[in-house]
Amino acid sequence: MTVARFLSPRPLVLLLTALSVACSSTAPAAPSTTPATDIAFGTLISDVERTEVEARNGVSVAMVELSWEQGEPAQDEFDEEYLSAVREDVDAHRAAGRSVTLGLGLHMPPPWVFDLPDSRFVDETGEESEAPNLVFNQRLRERAEAYLAEVAAEVDLQRVDTVRLTSGGMAEVLYPDGGYWAFDRNALNGPDLPPTMEPNPAPGQRPGAPWDDEAQALAWAQWYVDALVDVVEWQLTIFADLGFRGRYEVLTPGVGVQPREFDDAVADGLPPGVLGAGAAWDLFYSRLPERGDLVAYVSSVADGSGGDDGCAPNDDAVALDSDEVEDWSATRWIARVAREYGLPLSGENAGWQQDYSPDAFYRDDSDEGMMAVALRQARSCGFDTFYWAHDAQLWDGTVSFDSYAARIAAGS
Repeated sequence: MTVARFLSPRPLVLLLTALSVACSSTAPAAPSTTPATDIAFGTLISDVERTEVEARNGVSVAMVELSWEQGEPAQDEFDEEYLSAVREDVDAHRAAGRSVTLGLGLHMPPPWVFDLPDSRFVDETGEESEAPNLVFNQRLRERAEAYLAEVAAEVDLQRVDTVRLTSGGMAEVLYPDGGYWAFDRNALNGPDLPPTMEPNPAPGQRPGAPWDDEAQALAWAQWYVDALVDVVEWQLTIFADLGFRGRYEVLTPGVGVQPREFDDAVADGLPPGVLGAGAAWDLFYSRLPERGDLVAYVSSVADGSGGDDGCAPNDDAVALDSDEVEDWSATRWIARVAREYGLPLSGENAGWQQDYSPDAFYRDDSDEGMMAVALRQARSCGFDTFYWAHDAQLWDGTVSFDSYAARIAAGS
């Protein structure tokens, strides 16, 4: 049985890039100025039936995505046939000579997860999320740990090169859309707040309402972003304990909230906005542990932000809190942040049928289409790995695999 499953839609990227797109130029993206060497190319949700053809044509990285729902359809009842199929897919890609990246699929939970107490995020208005709350709920984390241990027992992690890290309940390191999602019982310093997290510094306060002072709002905003750091570190601990010794891609989409916007949001008492998604990438990456196996990952290359500009040779001289960065694309911005904190960089294009990206742009085979633009951004910003999202669209007539292979070979 071949495992093939698409990543869930990412509506938050529309929010994260909207301001940048609105302010950016519509001019074509600049050509590559600092081309990357030794870049590896892959696809997302790689089809094992195509893996040998792809490997022969320079697509050396395969990605396999798990589904928690399929792996553990009932609590403590694991689908061994499904997990065996995942292992077979990993083995098939390895046999073709490709490295393997593993997506954990925690954002595709089984229904029983929501029968557990405090299993959903709650925002400042009391609204509950559709996503499982693996950020603030230690008991839910323990259920996910049991699932991942079963995965590791079936899938040889020594045959996996890279693991993709998210916030657990979402497909990237984000909170859900539309609000600040730290108002469930545990986020308010309840009994199952993960012990690795600092206590909520202002559990009686609400974004948009008066704070005692700006320092209190700042402390809460930093704690809110730090909670995403904690859920990433939790996954790092799990996989270290399971014996994984590869590297980790930390999935971050869009421009998000840059330093000046973050400061403005704090000064204004944290009004509704992009910060609710937790997407303050400068702050987030600055808080990650310093270790050699983390990779900053742009999960929205060629998303239309910043006119889809690439990186320039003097970008490192531009301060992170400069007004100049406000016109940059998500790819250029996250690349700058990654270099600030000594992280390598990888990423994927924005994907097919996303609300923030026209389908015609995705399908455009010219030098101004998404494929060409994404590869220019990846090369100019020094990616070490680029994935096309998704493998299926390269073979179903949406775009051409031959075009992808030709651009890889031509370095364009």
